[in-house]
Amino acid sequence: MNKPTDDALRAISELLELLQDELIVASETLPSTRCLSLTQLKPIIKAAQARLSAPVFRRHSAVKIVELLNGSGLLTPIPLEQRASKKLPDLFAIGFNLPALPSAFEVLQAFRPNGVLCYFSALELHGLTTQVAPHYHVATFRSNVHESETAIFAASDKTHSLGSPAFAYQGVDCYVTTRDRRNLLAVQRRQLNSQSIARVTSLEQTLLDCLHRPASAGGAPVVFEAWAVGTQRVRPNLLWKILSDIDDVRLYRRAGYMLEINAGDPSLLLKIKERSDLDDTLHPPDALLPGIPYTNINNNWRLRTA
Repeated sequence: MNKPTDDALRAISELLELLQDELIVASETLPSTRCLSLTQLKPIIKAAQARLSAPVFRRHSAVKIVELLNGSGLLTPIPLEQRASKKLPDLFAIGFNLPALPSAFEVLQAFRPNGVLCYFSALELHGLTTQVAPHYHVATFRSNVHESETAIFAASDKTHSLGSPAFAYQGVDCYVTTRDRRNLLAVQRRQLNSQSIARVTSLEQTLLDCLHRPASAGGAPVVFEAWAVGTQRVRPNLLWKILSDIDDVRLYRRAGYMLEINAGDPSLLLKIKERSDLDDTLHPPDALLPGIPYTNINNNWRLRTA
């Protein structure tokens, strides 16, 4: 096997330095500098190639450069497991002698850079659950929603799909779910570590999401634990803002019930009760958590509960 020439070694060293310069700081468009997809890597590689003083690697394709970087130890393919029949994405951990692979949150954000971590992903990030992860979700937004559409929430007894299976990572299934912009209103950027930023639903949005898709949140025990922990951390004005912007009577009632059983803010509870009582439509009581066949009737909130 031929050893690389001194010129080739210098070119490799320069390429590595230029790439590391491009990956110093995470940003909104580049959420992580230590976990990237091939799609994200290609323009970064091209920018580094354009700055090379030696011509050795300027004409190489991005895929060829990736192979070279993989061999050098700078890139490590993320070990994903296939789910369904979908092709696995090309995702890479960046850095020499990594002490550990990136977290599932970093991997999901690299997979969908404009996506939002939600449901159980958000519960775990906000410290609202002690349960072992059953699955993780990243959301993308639904396009072409007509303003005339009013049914933001599905029927209360409908069993919801978990979304589209993307892959499994470290034994946990990861899903992409499509969300309606009208019921996902509060997103924040969260620093995962010195090299990674995630887009995640706010604590208040996350708690309300549990009442919308309890299966995606991990099931009823997870939802009740999250509200028990989260009620005392909720910012009442922000929770009310999301509720009033969505303005769905079923969500008012579900949130009101959860706040009441967890001794939530009295003034917020009063506002929610007054708003939910404005709807005097005669219809059977909705389930507290969609998809769960509760039978006991709570007349105060007009819900079927455990």
